[in-house]
Amino acid sequence: MTPDPNGRGVGIDPDESLSEVMAELAEAEALEAEALAEAARAKAEVARLRGSGSEPSGDEDPATPAVSTDDAVSTDDAVAEAKPARRWWARAPWSKLGLAVGVLLSVGLLTVAGLMIWHHRQVSERRVHDAEMVAAARTGVIALLSIDYGHAKADVQRVIDASTGSFKKDFVENADDFVKTAEQSKAVTQGSVSGAALESVNGDTGVVLLAATSQVSNSNGARQDPRSWRMSVTVTRDGGQLKMSNVEFVP
Repeated sequence: MTPDPNGRGVGIDPDESLSEVMAELAEAEALEAEALAEAARAKAEVARLRGSGSEPSGDEDPATPAVSTDDAVSTDDAVAEAKPARRWWARAPWSKLGLAVGVLLSVGLLTVAGLMIWHHRQVSERRVHDAEMVAAARTGVIALLSIDYGHAKADVQRVIDASTGSFKKDFVENADDFVKTAEQSKAVTQGSVSGAALESVNGDTGVVLLAATSQVSNSNGARQDPRSWRMSVTVTRDGGQLKMSNVEFVP
C-alpha cells in the first residue's frame, strides 16, 4: 500500500500481486464461516441443555464450546422477552372483578336452587299432611255412619279406635247404648262420603268439612230414603295416627 500522490488517501500499490489480495479475502471468509459455525453450535447446546435439564456428558464433542450458566440465563431472558406481551384485557383490573362476579353469581344460583328444593319439599310435606287429615276424617265419619246390628259391638269399637280426646270419651261412655239400640232395631246403616275438604289446620290439628250420606235398611230388607249430612270433623294426632277429636253436624 502507498500514499496517493494526489493526497486523496491510501491507494493499492500496483506492484501488489493479485494472489495476495485473493488470499486475504479467502482468509476473511473462512473466519466469518467459523464464527457462524461457533454460533450455531452454541445455540444447539443451549437448546439441548434446556430440553434435558442436565449438564453436558464427557462423551460430547470436545470441540463444542461449553456454555456457561450466565449465557443460558441470558438466552432465557432473550426468549422471555421475545414472547408476546399479555393482552391488555388480561391485565385490566376489572378482569378480576368479573371473575369475582361470576363466582358470586354461581353461589347465588346454587342458593336459589337450594331454596327452591327446600320450598318444594315443604309444599309436598304439607300436602301429604293435609291429605292425611282429610283421609282420617273420612274414615271416622264412614265408621260412625256404618252400624250393622249383626256385629254392632265391633262396629262401635271401630268408631272408638278412630277417635281421641273428648269425643272418644263421650262415645265410650255411651257405647253400650249404641250397641243395644242397633240390635233392637235390627237396622243396618251404611255411610258414605261424597266430598271432603280441609277448612283449617294448626300443626297436628285440623278441621275437615264433609258431605256424607247414610242409607238405613231393616232386617226385612226395607230401605229408607238416604239421608244427607254436612259435618265438621276435627282431627288431632294421637301418637302416630290422626283421629277424630270432635264431630259436629252442620245445618
